[in-house]
Amino acid sequence: MVAALLRIAVFFGVIIVSLAAFSGAEEGGKQEQAQAEPQRQHPRRPAPAEAVSACEGKKEGDSCTFKSPHGMLDGQCMAGLENIFACRPNRRLPEPTETTAKPQPAAVKQTAPASPSWRYAVLVIACVVSALAAALFVWFVFFRYVIMPLRRLRRVTEQLAEGNLSARVGEGLVSRGGEVAELGRDVDRMAVRIESLVGAHQRLIRDVSHELRSPLSRLNVALELARQQAGQSLSAPFDRIERESNRLNELISQLLMLTRLENDSAMIQKTSLDVAALIAEIAADVDFEARNTGRSVVVKAAQSPLMINGNRELLRQALENLLRNAVRYTADGTAVELSLRKRESVSRLWATIEIIDYGPGVPEPELKDIFRPFYRVNEAHERQSGGAGVGLAIADRAVLLHGGRLTARNTSGGTGLTMKMDLPLP
Repeated sequence: MVAALLRIAVFFGVIIVSLAAFSGAEEGGKQEQAQAEPQRQHPRRPAPAEAVSACEGKKEGDSCTFKSPHGMLDGQCMAGLENIFACRPNRRLPEPTETTAKPQPAAVKQTAPASPSWRYAVLVIACVVSALAAALFVWFVFFRYVIMPLRRLRRVTEQLAEGNLSARVGEGLVSRGGEVAELGRDVDRMAVRIESLVGAHQRLIRDVSHELRSPLSRLNVALELARQQAGQSLSAPFDRIERESNRLNELISQLLMLTRLENDSAMIQKTSLDVAALIAEIAADVDFEARNTGRSVVVKAAQSPLMINGNRELLRQALENLLRNAVRYTADGTAVELSLRKRESVSRLWATIEIIDYGPGVPEPELKDIFRPFYRVNEAHERQSGGAGVGLAIADRAVLLHGGRLTARNTSGGTGLTMKMDLPLP
């Protein structure tokens, strides 16, 4: 914007200085012409008839006498400037009385005109000031009607990208005319549509989850009654039904948790807690479960105590999901590494938690997609392992509610995945 303003000012300045120079040259020409005019002499009067007749029959240089209004004058016969052979007096005649009474141009020659340099300076200054004023006016109009609306659109689109679907451009912009206002109205219509679709999707998940819980509860009761009546001969099918029922119940619980995180974030209570103690507790629980599959969880480093403001249950759920996910995919006989440290970034202190596994990793283009609900990197492998693609989404929402961020990257060397959780310290 500043560069455009300078270009406009320079453009106007060059034009106005050129006009000033042209005007100065024209004024200088007029001055020279005025100075040259007094130097011009009046043309000489033609010789009178008496002077011409006095030289009739004579040669060049002969003496002559003729009568003039000033008396008898002596002179010589010669051809004058007007190429007439006449008697030329030996002394110059005075001008006629009516001619001498007129103002002489010589008086004009004696008075030199004033120098116009200060006029040029004033003209150039006035032109430059006018050019700057015009450039400022153009910049103000352009900023008010183009730049400000575009900045408003940019802020709204950033809010929409961050998940604030209630962001709108506003009546101040969409009520105007022009292409920018049309773009603002289109953005508002798009935001309304997206908010409606996402809201309907969330309501559907919430309603379906609530509706499925009651039949599942009745199914579990009926399952226990059937197990008691059938005896041990049919225990294997009943065990399979119970496992699938528990898996479905867990999925419904995760869906309800995800819906609550997305809709009721303002109702979450936060207290001061020691994140190092929470990590040690969760690592011990998950390690106990992992040892049954030939895997383990190891806490490499943890600064203790490290106090943060947060919701203990949400953070516990997020960390458990991340650790269980790492244990599920790490190679047999390996240990999932867990570390906690304090670091400073962007003039703020953070508690950084890293979870490293030794599994197959995730393709680079899909690293950001794994935090979306129901997203699976490998559909067949996920279904076989029992994952529904909700645990990482819950962890990501929980971290965002605490003002932090959750990222994933492949471990250097191509083996394993590193989950990094950053939580702000008070």
